[in-house]
Amino acid sequence: MKPAHIPRRGRNGPFIPHRARSTALTLTAATALLASTGIAQASPVPASVDLAEAPNVEITADQEVASELPVEVSGVPAEDALADAVVEDTLAEYGSGLSALDEEDREVRVDIRETDGEAAFGVAIVTAAMGSEDSPHAWLFTAENKGGWTVGLEGTPEFSETIAGSEMMETEERETIAASTDPDRVSSSEVVGVGLPFEVGTSMIMTTGPHGWGGYDRPYSSVDFAGGNGTAHASRGGYAISLCSGWTRVLHTNGFATDYYHLEDYQWLEGNVPTGRYLGTQGNSLCAGGHTTGAHIHYTLRGYDDRNTHWPVALHGRTLGGWTFAEGAEAYGGYAYRGNTTVYPQQSMYNYGF
Repeated sequence: MKPAHIPRRGRNGPFIPHRARSTALTLTAATALLASTGIAQASPVPASVDLAEAPNVEITADQEVASELPVEVSGVPAEDALADAVVEDTLAEYGSGLSALDEEDREVRVDIRETDGEAAFGVAIVTAAMGSEDSPHAWLFTAENKGGWTVGLEGTPEFSETIAGSEMMETEERETIAASTDPDRVSSSEVVGVGLPFEVGTSMIMTTGPHGWGGYDRPYSSVDFAGGNGTAHASRGGYAISLCSGWTRVLHTNGFATDYYHLEDYQWLEGNVPTGRYLGTQGNSLCAGGHTTGAHIHYTLRGYDDRNTHWPVALHGRTLGGWTFAEGAEAYGGYAYRGNTTVYPQQSMYNYGF
């Protein structure tokens, strides 16, 4: 269970995570307003960088985690320097600066989850405005203290190497994460090796066909499910991590990951889970922003090959849960087929597993 900590005020008022928190470190970013020019990933951040003032940055760390960070890095408190590094790399990967995000009513959230004193691990999120057609984006991150924090975002070699070489988490969990994000393990087969986001042997309504993580954006990596018994389950075992209260990512050991968004009755997870692990129920949760038009499970496939580096991958031509998905001419169209059976949006789909 994640230790509790209390966040401080952000631009839109207090940011309330999944439960009340006992202590927090909250940082904001000012000089990152210049980050839209791009910052090379995995390079130590200068000690002069001070992310203390931007109102659309929210960074938290549990008291226990913060106490285990180095006392200072290059004359800057470790939590400040770590926050600076993560925010800057996140902005560089996302391809925007804080001022541009602010105009879109977006925030950057960084949650420092683990440390062994020399390395750190956590979650970085670029939120979407509540109720907007935009979508949030999230990365796991690692950082290594080498006289300054060197950050590796999920999908980079630095991320996997830092996890594998650290003493954070349990050995089995480190091995799962490193294996999951290794480009050499991405399946060359169109049979992905994951099921659907509900219990094997049951059915739900495929409410929409393949569409983008954010709706109409490509690739068409996502599909929505509702009805049935209304519960979300891991489509394959792996390392599950709660990105926020309603959004889970499961990293599988075959070079893919699956995301589950809008969940309610939410189960906070950080660790290895088996296939079928209960994650929550279909819902309208918007813990990182965006919008819904009704309770459902927003299910997305991500890949970790050299080209995708954690970003969503197209479902077209891929087999999940025993069904091969095909795009339509537009987002939310398309269908899935198995043998002579075809399922279109608003029809029932049976989960055969993988």
